[in-house]
Amino acid sequence: MKRVCLFNFPPMENFNGYQIETFDPLAYFSKGSCWSISDLIVGGLNGWDKRRALFSGAAGVDRLYRERDPDYMRMVGDFIDRFRNFDLILFLNYTFIHPEILAREFRKPIKVLGFGDDPLSTYVRGIPYLWAFDGAFFISPSYIDNLPFEMAIKRWGDKPTTWWPLVMSSFQKPERDDDAFFGYRDIDLVYVGNHYGPKVDRLIRLKRHFGSRMRVHGRWSLNGYAGFVRGLLGKPVFPYRVTSLSQAARTALYWRAKIGFNMHFSDIPSECGNMRTYETPAHGMLMVCDKASANAHARIFEPDKEAVYYDTIDQAIELIEHYLNNKEDRVRIAKAGFERYWQDYEAEGNLLNLLNWAVGLQKKNSQDRNDGEQ
Repeated sequence: MKRVCLFNFPPMENFNGYQIETFDPLAYFSKGSCWSISDLIVGGLNGWDKRRALFSGAAGVDRLYRERDPDYMRMVGDFIDRFRNFDLILFLNYTFIHPEILAREFRKPIKVLGFGDDPLSTYVRGIPYLWAFDGAFFISPSYIDNLPFEMAIKRWGDKPTTWWPLVMSSFQKPERDDDAFFGYRDIDLVYVGNHYGPKVDRLIRLKRHFGSRMRVHGRWSLNGYAGFVRGLLGKPVFPYRVTSLSQAARTALYWRAKIGFNMHFSDIPSECGNMRTYETPAHGMLMVCDKASANAHARIFEPDKEAVYYDTIDQAIELIEHYLNNKEDRVRIAKAGFERYWQDYEAEGNLLNLLNWAVGLQKKNSQDRNDGEQ
């Protein structure tokens, strides 16, 4: 059985021949005061939160390592002892082990770096670490400026790469998938997502138009009232309390919804393939989603056949109204997206594909290492 360290993922004793374990670096750092950018650059360790520095990016990790922070070094020592002889080490976006340590201490495991929050984190958590890894996987098929992600990685290090669709949960497939399942739904429009500034501006416009026909849920701060506080910052107010949902409640909501609205963080077409991209069609909703750079959204779900894509919020509103008033077209696209998800993107199958791909890197890397030792 292959042993795998997969950070930020639930452990599994036997997943199709893989023993998956995880690691919690935060357990080594007590909570402290917040830090500022000036603290990080010129100040001492006092006054900034090492827990946040660990995930702030390469600069924070580099400082903890260079200054031999005792909590960080204790964490690193335990990580080395536990995973040095594993077969695979995969980091999903947050690399809390310094690349010098990865290169020096982990010669046996195949090491794979995940690019997740891109393009926002590419030069913060991705490129500075890439040299120490044997391969990389990306979440978004697109990057920025009409550049596909696989071509971008070739610029940065020419590592073996693969696309891993971001499906973190095994959704419950409904027992029925007839026309009634797709057609007879009593909620027009839903969006489930956390509170992020640029996205809230878009939600305000949608909610203003659709009113009670649109349901918004997510983990919003201030007990769900974060949208009201925006007014104190001179921003438009989202005047509704947003409540979170349990997994069961979210599934029940999705099975009742006709259309699932999706958007990504960037204001201009860039990344694509967040978790909503997959969970929306997986539950039989028609997905109305923003477009990506390099037309990469079409790689995930085919436009106008498996999902519907928009350029602007105004266009999104028009499309949503159109498909709410044209049940036959909505059901046709929703059903095709549903079938595409369960054929190509189901969680367990995609994770197995990623692990098998990573194991396949071993022969090439082992040969390279042997050649280098001769």
